[in-house]
Amino acid sequence: MTAIKNIKVINYSLCFIYSCLVVFFIAHLPIVFISVLALLCAWNFYVTISNKTKPNAWLANALAALALGLMLFSVGFSDTVILFVAMLLLSSLFKLLQAKTKKHYHVITTLTFFSLSAVYLFNQSILTTLVVSSLYILNFAVLGLLESKHNLKVASKQSGKLLLLALPLAVFLLIFLPKMPAFWQLPGPKLAKTGLSEQIDPFDIAKLSNSDELVFRAKFNDLAPKAPLYWRVLVHDEFNGNAWLTSNLLKHNSVTQTKTQQVSSLTKYDYSIIAEPSSQKWLYGLIFATSNNDNVESDSLGLLRKKNYQAKSVQYTASSSALTNAPLLQWQTKHYKHLVNNDNNKASALAYNLKQNLTSDRDFYNALLQYFIDKKFSYTLNPTPMSGNNTIDQFMFEQQRGFCGHYASAAAYIFRSAGIPARVVSGYLGGELNTDNNTLSVRQYDAHAWVEVYLDNEGWQIFDATAVVAPDRLTGSLSQNNELNNEFKSNLDFGLVSLSNFAAINWLRLELENLDYKWSSWVLGFDDEKQNDFLKSIFGSKNIWLVPLAVIVILGLTFVSYFVYLNWPKPATKLAPMVKEFEQLINWAKKRKLKIADHLTPTQQLQHLASQAPHVEQQLLEFSQLFNQVRYAKKPFNKERKTQAKYLIKLIKSTKQRNL
Repeated sequence: MTAIKNIKVINYSLCFIYSCLVVFFIAHLPIVFISVLALLCAWNFYVTISNKTKPNAWLANALAALALGLMLFSVGFSDTVILFVAMLLLSSLFKLLQAKTKKHYHVITTLTFFSLSAVYLFNQSILTTLVVSSLYILNFAVLGLLESKHNLKVASKQSGKLLLLALPLAVFLLIFLPKMPAFWQLPGPKLAKTGLSEQIDPFDIAKLSNSDELVFRAKFNDLAPKAPLYWRVLVHDEFNGNAWLTSNLLKHNSVTQTKTQQVSSLTKYDYSIIAEPSSQKWLYGLIFATSNNDNVESDSLGLLRKKNYQAKSVQYTASSSALTNAPLLQWQTKHYKHLVNNDNNKASALAYNLKQNLTSDRDFYNALLQYFIDKKFSYTLNPTPMSGNNTIDQFMFEQQRGFCGHYASAAAYIFRSAGIPARVVSGYLGGELNTDNNTLSVRQYDAHAWVEVYLDNEGWQIFDATAVVAPDRLTGSLSQNNELNNEFKSNLDFGLVSLSNFAAINWLRLELENLDYKWSSWVLGFDDEKQNDFLKSIFGSKNIWLVPLAVIVILGLTFVSYFVYLNWPKPATKLAPMVKEFEQLINWAKKRKLKIADHLTPTQQLQHLASQAPHVEQQLLEFSQLFNQVRYAKKPFNKERKTQAKYLIKLIKSTKQRNL
């Protein structure tokens, strides 16, 4: 078996790559399985550092079988994509633990290219791209080290050069290659990062304040509408006594033909959205939203959703208007008033008492809002947990402290108790405006719930008790709420947002977000529609047929240039120290027709020349001695030795022939 050069460097590099991959997948794999992967990385590092023998096949296979069982138990079979990624990482690390031959390492580097590419199934941000690209270079360098005697620095440099040379070709393909649909698709990885679900209870929403994960970014074509901005996602129309659910009726709500949807021009807002990857089908729209995007569909409630479950960034345009004021059908009125029997008797009594002596649903709406003011309800992100069958009574008459989910759940229940159609809506409220790119960034902690109530002669109206218990919450992002700032920061996981009190860090955060927005908008969102617009801007709509011709010409020029480059005379390679000076003496000797035996070493040749030219014998021998010091004793060819060599050559050449 041939020994592999640079074996330690190769092992270190592969261990480093897989350690980075473990970090990338921490958020997507069970912590137990991540611990197994981390232990395997540490084991590989230890074996390399301590020069220990790698485990034999029996031990490695037995451990692999145990790890495989643990993986299947912890990861499960419900998400085939994450299962595939887990198997890929596990098999690669065990293979690295056993690798001894070039063939083994070739297999590992090939698997590593797939492992690195798997990161893009879950994250496609510009930071991820830069890190993964660096790891690609390192993996290519490892591949080069397997076949060469270079060190890692040289191999990485060559690998980086190849990547830079490939970059223009990648840009060219991105711009000109037709955007074809995938021939086959993996089911989307379950990036269920969104805290929203079809079943809403107050405590689920509270957990969202822990996460600063980006959900989507919005950019309005004109001026943004005034706050509050209610981004609707889900409508919950059934109450089971504790939680609000999305009924099967709404889940199968008919999809409207968005291209013929009539939107009032008086209240119309046009904007574009870049939604982060999510396995969920729902999307984000302001109030009553419609979209003409080919990948987006709208339903009759003004909600948007994907046409497929691809877990990748989605970019689309949308238009929004006010909620519909069309009269409800009889079954709809009954459906939105329905309540199950429960123990919230006090809340039902409150609804009955408020409705006394009121003449309209609008009066009841105002009276309930005033009730929240008079009883001095307050907003908090850390409410006291409540349980049992009368959580609404507990909240309304005992705690009186809660967040949007508590108020929405209680208000919708009271409206229905008063015989007024109502439903709970979950989505997001507001967003943080980045003035550099004029976009709103909406994060998980901006999740919100409110009520839509149907009033006679007015249609569906938003009822949000947050407007009176925490009015600042309506004007922007939760991160910008001064009153809740302490609670918000204490709940939030560590990250740049949690450090936004420091001006320099906050500036850096906004700049990075601006850069990431451009990346998402121009690279990830460069779909067939943008491609057509871009090509038409270059060639004109009537000359679009020039595109394939331009592609052929550019590709032809590229191949011709490459052919010329390969056949162009190459400059002489850099000579070793003193070789140039030695050749000067050889040329001098040839001009004087002195005999030079090619089979002799340079030192022997110099001594032979000295015997033929006694008038410069001493200088030739001194040159030979200097040559031996530099070429064979590895002494540096510094300035002093260069000067000495030049002096000897000049002296040899200037000696007159008559002295012979």
